[in-house]
Parts: sequence; C-alpha cells; structure tokens
Amino acid sequence: MSDQSLRGRVGAWLEDRTGYTSILHEMLNEPVPGGARWAYVFGSALTITFVIQAVTGVLLMTAYAPSSSTAWASVYHISFVMSGGWLVRGLHHFGSQAMVVLLALHVLQVAIYGAYKRPRELNWLFGLGLLAVTLGFALTGYLLPWDQKGYWATQVATNIAGTSPGIGPQLQTVMQGGTEYGSLTLTHFHALHVMVLPASLLGLVMVHLFLFRKHGVTPPTNADLKKVDKFFPAQVWKDLAAGLAVLGVLFALAIREHGAPLDAPADPASDYPARPEWYFLPLFQLLKYFHGPLEMVGTMGIPAIAGLYLVLLPFFDKKPTTALGPRLPLLAPLFFGIVGMGGLMFAAMSSDAADTKFQASRKVADERAKIALDLASKGIPPGGALEMVKHDPELRGRDIFEKKCAACHVLGDIGDRAKAKAPSLDGWGTEAWILQMMHDPDAKERFGSTPFAGMMPSMDVAPKDPKDAESFKPMKPEDMKAAAVFLAAQGDEPGEASPARDTAQVEAGEKIVKSRCTACHTYKGEGDDSSIEIAPDLARYGSIAWVESQVKNPATKATYREKALSAEYKGHMPRFDEELSAEDAALVARWARSHARSSSPVAAK
Repeated sequence: MSDQSLRGRVGAWLEDRTGYTSILHEMLNEPVPGGARWAYVFGSALTITFVIQAVTGVLLMTAYAPSSSTAWASVYHISFVMSGGWLVRGLHHFGSQAMVVLLALHVLQVAIYGAYKRPRELNWLFGLGLLAVTLGFALTGYLLPWDQKGYWATQVATNIAGTSPGIGPQLQTVMQGGTEYGSLTLTHFHALHVMVLPASLLGLVMVHLFLFRKHGVTPPTNADLKKVDKFFPAQVWKDLAAGLAVLGVLFALAIREHGAPLDAPADPASDYPARPEWYFLPLFQLLKYFHGPLEMVGTMGIPAIAGLYLVLLPFFDKKPTTALGPRLPLLAPLFFGIVGMGGLMFAAMSSDAADTKFQASRKVADERAKIALDLASKGIPPGGALEMVKHDPELRGRDIFEKKCAACHVLGDIGDRAKAKAPSLDGWGTEAWILQMMHDPDAKERFGSTPFAGMMPSMDVAPKDPKDAESFKPMKPEDMKAAAVFLAAQGDEPGEASPARDTAQVEAGEKIVKSRCTACHTYKGEGDDSSIEIAPDLARYGSIAWVESQVKNPATKATYREKALSAEYKGHMPRFDEELSAEDAALVARWARSHARSSSPVAAK
C-alpha cells in the first residue's frame, strides 16, 4: 500500500470520527472584513506565548520541589546544573512578562477599535478576565523560587490583600496558609500557579475564542469593507510572523541573561530592599502617596475604580459608531490611566536610582546572591539553602556586624556615616589608618564622636593649651611612619597575607612606641599600669585575639581597661559576650578585622 493511500485512509478515518477537515476549513476560510491587519495579531501572539508558557512550565515542574527547604535548591539545579534548564527557565520567566505586555496591548487595541461594543460585551469581559489571571500568574510565580526577591515582593502583595474591607485578614490567611509565611504559603501559591490559574486561563481562552469566532473582527471605520480576505493565508502569515517575533525576543532575552535571575535564598530575618516586577511598580509607587487611614485608597480604592471602569465601559458606550473621535471622552480615563501608570513607573525607578541607601542595600543583596550561588556550587546541605547561607562565615559575619555594630561603626557600605558614634573601621589596623589616628585622633572618623574625644593628643600638632604646647615635642614624619608600620605589624598573623614590612622600620617603630606611647599605653608590660585608665595595650594590637577580646569585652587589660565602662565613659562600646555566643563573637571579630584591613581608610575631616 502506498504512503498516499495510507494517509488517505487515516485521514478518512479521522474525518469520519472528528470532522476535523470541516473544522479546519471553517477556521482557515473565515472572512476578515476590511482585510488582514497587523493590529489583529495580538490574540495569536498571546496564544503562542501561552503555549510556550505551558510547555516550559511542564518542563520546570519535572525538576521543581515546592517546599521552603527545597524550592531554592531545585531552582538552582534547574538553572545551573540541568542541561538547558537555564534556557527553559529563562523562556518561562520572560514569557510571563511578554503575556502582560501583549494582553495590555490587546486590550488597548480592542478599546481603540471599539471592539467591546454590542454584541461583543462578553468577549471584552472575558478578555479582562484573562488579564487578571495573567497578573495572577505573575504574582504567584514570584514566590516559587523562594528567593529573597520573590519572598519579600509576595509578602508585600499579601499584606495589601489583607487590607481588603471585611474579608482582608481571612483572605491573607488563606493565601499564606496560616498567620506566617512558610511551606504552606509556597504550597498554596504553587497549587494556584500550576492548577487553578491554568484551568481558569484555558476556560477563559476557549470562551473568548468561541465568542471571537461568533462575532468576528471589528474593522476600523476607515477600512474598505468591500475588501474581504480569508483568514488563511492573509491573516495567518501576519499572526505567524508576530508569534515568531515574540519567540525570537524571548530567546534573545533568555540567552542574554543566561536564564532568569535567582536571588539569595529567602530569609525572613533579613532586611531586603524589596521591589516588585516592573509591571507592579506603578501600584508600588502609588502606595507611597497614601498613608495611615488613606492607605486603603491606594491599595484598593483606585485599583477598584480602574477595574470597575473597564468592566462597565461597553455598557456606558452607547455611541452608534466605532470611530475613535466621538468616543474619546469615554476613553479618556483609559488613556490618562496608561500615561499615569507610565509616570508612576518612571517615578519609582527614578526614586530608586536617586536613593543612595536603597542602592547600597541593592548592592549588598546582589553580593549576597553571588555568594549564595557560589556556595551552592559546592553543595547544598540537607537542611536547605538558607542553612547553607546562615553558616557561611562571610554572610554570617556581615549579618552580625549589621545587627550589632553598624549602629555606631561604619565599614564599607554598612552603617550611616552621618550618625556614626564610633571610629570608622574602613582601613582600621592598617598603616594609613594609624597615621591618621596619630595626626588627628579627634577627627569624626576616629574618636571625635566618642566619650574619649580630647584624651589622646596629636603626635605632630601642638596642643591649643599654651602650657601643654610649651613642653610638646612633635614627632618627626619619619618617626610617625615607623611607629605606624610597627603598630600595623602587630596585627599580622602567621600564614595570613600581609603587606611587606621593612624589618628595620618595624624595629625603629617599636623603640619609638616604647619611648613615646607607654606614657598612656602599655606594651608587653612596659608602662605605668596604675596610671593608665583606658588606653589599650599595644601588644598584638589589631590581631585576631585582640579584636576578639574587644568584641567580647572592651573593658579588659588587653583592650580599653576596666574603667572604660564606668559612668564617666558611658556610651563606650558595650560588651557582646553576654548576647553573642563565643562562636558568633569570634566570627564577627574575624569578619570585621578582615574587611577593615583589606579596605582603605576614609579621609579624616
């Protein structure tokens, strides 16, 4: 039997049972009054994008594990371990954004053409339903990677839902799966994303297409209605070109970004600079203008009015024409709304760009994400990605420093320089920092804002008091240099990378310290201990052991002496050995020392 005969028999068998040829004939030969147009491609482009989302979504489900301890690790595995996983996830990520854009354009095109008018009111309403479901997809998809961005952005969204009149708290509880975020929250959002919303979208699409086929396209008023194209091939080729263009853009974005971004694992105890995706930024910015009792106006009032306007538009528009001019007054809110959303989005982005605190926090979050990805490449422990991050010395040390030390100190991008009450730790323990300290110990970046201001004299600038100035002997620049080199060398540790030291200069510096500094400090037992109240011991100054002692209890002989915590010096650094474990105290001490010695000091003012 020939292939042609076999195909004929199979085709006849299918036609007898399904009638597919008549269905195809009806679809492909559907008339397009006024001719095929590029303005009609959005529906087909959306259908193609939805297919992409469905296919990539099913592929992602085969490797995704929806629980708070496994979600991030499974997404990491998809993105960085599975062959082609990054591409599948990238297509899905950017495909969701493409659906929002295409649906918005489709709604706008329908409004301009007047395709919502009688008898197409229901088709318009189902289209709005599709837009709502698509935004639901975007919202629920946020959380699934269980990373910092998704976690905090979704928490903002559920908090907004919780402000709904009457049912708000109950709605928030149902969405979260309880009163707090956790595995149940992720389970609920996963169920919505992969079952409830796809079923809803499929049903809406089927009804929408049925109504569209029933009523056909709405040609513009200037169209030549004598010209009638068939759906195939005139409109099909345009739809296919648009679909391929969308697919090309998605591939380009996924390849350029090598998939989709993945932030650090979600950490409820962290301080993350949360921002929603760009299409929710207008609402985010709008909330900044309403506070207290008026907050509900931004969260519920304005969005509800906008939604009600779109729903009622077909019933308000009784104009007998689809021409745009006569309908402009009714469509004005839609156009003003689009401009307003664009303005709010621009305002949100501009505000963030000018917000130095936000940018610093964003930089920190990006660094944490890079560290988390690097740690994951070495293996994720059974306890989950968050446990991996919490036990990393770099991230753990930074977290403790931010919580315990940044209220007074500044180190790099941590802390507020304008409100700092203790010495800046940028470059602390280095030769440059010590030289600045010897020259101007009362600078704001040193001890000028502490209870110790005025206690240590400058080594090269005469005191203002004439009596003290008379006996003052300024230290020579070369002697200050030698003393600074020696003191910096006190913090060097065996096996640790340290700057090369001139041995002769170190030895000279030691003699200078013994002769000039032991009037207030002690050094290897030298110095009058009974007269020294708070000046720290200079032996091993800046070493790991010295810094650990300082963190645990700054009022010891090794550091700032017992009187440093007396009422006279109230406000000095507190002891942390009573609130930090020995492990955490040692960890933050090592972290701060390492970052201080590897940075440059801020110029004293």
